[in-house]
Order: sequence, then C-alpha cells, then structure tokens
Amino acid sequence: MSVFSSRTSGYKAGVMLLFFSAIAFFVGYATPFWAYDSTSSSDSSYLGLWMVCASATSYGASRTRCVTYPLDFLFPWFHAVRALECFSLIGLFAACVYALATNCCRSFPGPVTRILEALSAGSGVLGFIGCMVYVGEAATKEYFSWSLYLSAIGSALCVVAGIIIAVCNKPLPTSAVGAGGQVITMATISQGQSYTTAGGQAQAQPYGNAQPFGNPQAYGNAQPYGNPQAYGNAQPYGNPQPYGNPPTYPSPQPDQTVKAGYP
Repeated sequence: MSVFSSRTSGYKAGVMLLFFSAIAFFVGYATPFWAYDSTSSSDSSYLGLWMVCASATSYGASRTRCVTYPLDFLFPWFHAVRALECFSLIGLFAACVYALATNCCRSFPGPVTRILEALSAGSGVLGFIGCMVYVGEAATKEYFSWSLYLSAIGSALCVVAGIIIAVCNKPLPTSAVGAGGQVITMATISQGQSYTTAGGQAQAQPYGNAQPFGNPQAYGNAQPYGNPQAYGNAQPYGNPQPYGNPPTYPSPQPDQTVKAGYP
C-alpha cells in the first residue's frame, strides 16, 4: 500500500489540485491564443508564446497559417516572458514527479520536507509574473485570449495548491503501513498509549509496559542417591536328573481263530 492512501484529505486535495493546475498551465503555455490581433475586417491573427497564426478570407474561404516568431523581431520583454514561463513549466514538472515519487512509489513514510510545496508555489509565482508582464507590455490593439487566462489561472492555482500541501503536510509515524493503508505507531504502543490510524481514530488501548519478574530463586544442590545395593551371587541349579528307562509292556496275544458254525 502506498503512502498516499494514509495521507489526510487536505493533503490529497492539494496534490490533485497541483496536477490539475499544471495541466491547465501547460495547455495555455503551448497553445497560440494568448492575444487576438485584428488588423482589418477580413484578416486576423492569433499570437502565442512560440508562434503566430494568421487567418485570411479570400473569395469566401478562410485560410489559416501558423509560423514561428523570427528571433530578431521579438522585443526584450517578450524574451523575459518566455523565460519565466519556461522556468515555471520546468518547476511544475519537477513538482509533479516529486509528488509521485514520494507518495505513490513508497510503502513507508519518510521525513517531512517542504520540497513539494516550494516547487509548486515557486513555479506558480514565476508563471503568474510572466503573464502579468505580458499583460503590461502588450500593445493596446491586441485583445487577450483564452490561452493567457488559462496560464494565469493555472499559475495561481499552483500557488494555492502549494499552500494547502504545506498546511496539511504533517509527519507520519515511522512504522509499517498495514492493510487498507492503516498506519500503526509502534512507539506509542510501547509507551502504553492507544495506536491510531491515518484518520486519527483510536483503535485499541494496549497494555502498559510489562513488569519484569525478579530473579528466580535457586534451589539447593540436589542430593545424589547412594550406590544401588547389589544382590548376592545367584545360586546355580544342580545337574538335571536323568529319567529312567521306560517300562516294557507285554507283547500282545494273537487273536484266536474262530471256526465257522457252532461247536
């Protein structure tokens, strides 16, 4: 289970706002609709940080062509705006990568740092300053378009996200993250206090420290038994008496011959 599941609701909202703001800023940064310049009723052009798109209507058909700015055509303040927006984009990208690495790629909470908050708020400030410089230095004939608004709003929301994360980024106990993202503080259990989950609700009251038993009482030395009494020598039996000769029986008498008939 990742560490992000055990964060507070405010911290999660701040991180999600950071990603949403970074996406909004990038869309405004890349699209060529920062300003709208209309030189005539039939021709118009859309200006961005990196290219200009011209639209012309001839014979009832509208055609649009986009080209990049020539470097010798740009004013110094425009280079400053582009540099500020580039630094802001790099900072927001680093903030998003750091948020993923510290919240979604870890199973155990680390020490509390303010790197994420500093990257988010600092990048938002740079992006918003760039937008304000563009607004102050642009020609009056240009009408600002939605890309500029999107970049300015995304930058401002990045600052808000950094503030929310800074307020809600509180230290988590250095312990294992249990099933369901519950964080159990082993130190509080050993001190006889209740352990809590990420929501701050007590789950159980553990017992206090166990009192160790005293040293066991040693018994005296066991008395050895004496030598076993040996029995006397066994008396051998005498030689067995032989049996006498068996008695002789008389020889059986032959049967008498019985003559046929009567005498």
